[in-house]
Amino acid sequence: MRKALHFGAGNVGRGVIGLLLSQSGYQVVFVDIIEPLVELINRQRGYTVRVVGVDGQKEITVENVTAINAQKEGTIVEEISRAALITTAVGAGALQAVAPVIARGLQRRADLNLQAPMNIMACENLIDNSRVLQEYVFNCLSADYRRYVEKWVGFPNCVLDGIIITSKGDEGRRDPLSVVVEEHFQLVADRPGFVGEPPAIGGIVLTDKSGAYSEQKLFTFNTAHAIAAYLGYLKGHRFIHQAIRDPEIRRVVSGALQECSTVLIKRHNFDPAEQEWYAAGILKRFENAVLQDPVVRVAREPRRKLGPTDRLVKPAVLALESGVTPTYLATGIAAALLYDYPGDKQATALSRDLKEKGVDRILSEVCDLVPDSALAELVKERMVEVRARCDA
Repeated sequence: MRKALHFGAGNVGRGVIGLLLSQSGYQVVFVDIIEPLVELINRQRGYTVRVVGVDGQKEITVENVTAINAQKEGTIVEEISRAALITTAVGAGALQAVAPVIARGLQRRADLNLQAPMNIMACENLIDNSRVLQEYVFNCLSADYRRYVEKWVGFPNCVLDGIIITSKGDEGRRDPLSVVVEEHFQLVADRPGFVGEPPAIGGIVLTDKSGAYSEQKLFTFNTAHAIAAYLGYLKGHRFIHQAIRDPEIRRVVSGALQECSTVLIKRHNFDPAEQEWYAAGILKRFENAVLQDPVVRVAREPRRKLGPTDRLVKPAVLALESGVTPTYLATGIAAALLYDYPGDKQATALSRDLKEKGVDRILSEVCDLVPDSALAELVKERMVEVRARCDA
C-alpha cells in the first residue's frame, strides 16, 4: 500500500486531506506536535468525518491511519524515505518549522539513491504555498542534495476550498477525533508542478492555472468568510450562518465579493458568469446552519489576515490599481482591526497595539500601508463608521 505522510493532524488534516488520501488507497501517517492527539490516533487507528450538505449529511469512516510526534525526527525521516507523497496543513506560519525535517528526509532519500518521484503539497491558505515550502526546504540543503530534489521531488501549488470544523454534540463524544466538513470541498493542484505522474487522488482537480485559482479562492471565499466573521463578532453573532443572515453584514460581504470579482475577472480573465456563480455559492455555503461554524474560529489570527499579501489588504490594493474603490473591503479591514476577542492572542495584542501606537502605525506595521494613502484613509473612515454601527 502506498504511504502518505501528512504534517498537521488538525481538523483540515483529518477532515479533508486524510479523508481524500485514505479513500484513494493511501496509508496515512500524521505528524503532529500534540502528543495526546498522536496517542489517540494511534489508539483508534481511524475516525469519522461527517459531511454536511444543505439537503442532509452522511458519515464516512477513515481507517488505517497512524501518527508520529513531531519531536521524533529520526522516525519522521525514515517515513519520508518510504513515502510516496507528503502533504501539510499546519498553517502558513508553521511551514518554515517543518521544512528542516522534510529536508532531512529528502537527504535520506538521496543517500539511498531512491530514483522514484515524490511530490510535496502544502495545503495552506497561502499564495504559492508549496513553492514557499520548497524555498524553506532548499535553504536547508546543500547544492548536491538540491540537485537530487530538483530531479525527483515536485512541489505543486494547491488550493483547498472547504469549511472544516471540530465535531460537536453526541457524535463528537462518540469519536473525539471526528470532524465536520461541508459537502462542497475540493483540492485543486498545479499539474505542471508534479514530478512524474500526478498521484491518483479521488477529489483532486488538476489545473494549469493554479495561481489564478489560488487567488480566486483566497480573494473570494476567504475574504468573504473573514469579513462575515469580523463584522459578526462586532455585532454579537456567535456563528457564521447568523452573521451572513444579518442584512447589514450581508450587504457588506456581498459588496466585497463584487469588488474582488471585478479584480479577479480583470486580472485572470475569468468568465464573469462563472465568477458570479462561485461568489453566489459562497453566500449559500455560509448560510448552512448545520455547520455551526463559530465566528471566532474564522476570525482567528487577525494580524496574519491583515498582512499585505493576504485576503483583506491585497484585494483592496488590487482593486484600487484596477480603478475600483474598495469601500466594502475597507470596511472588512476596519472590522478586523477592531476585532478584540479575549481568547485570541493575536487579537488582544493587536487591540493593545492599536490603543498604544495608533491606527496609522498599525496600518504601516501590519498592513504595509502608507498612513496617508487612499486605502489607509478609506480604512480609517470605515473604522469610525463600524464602531458607530456596532455600538448603536
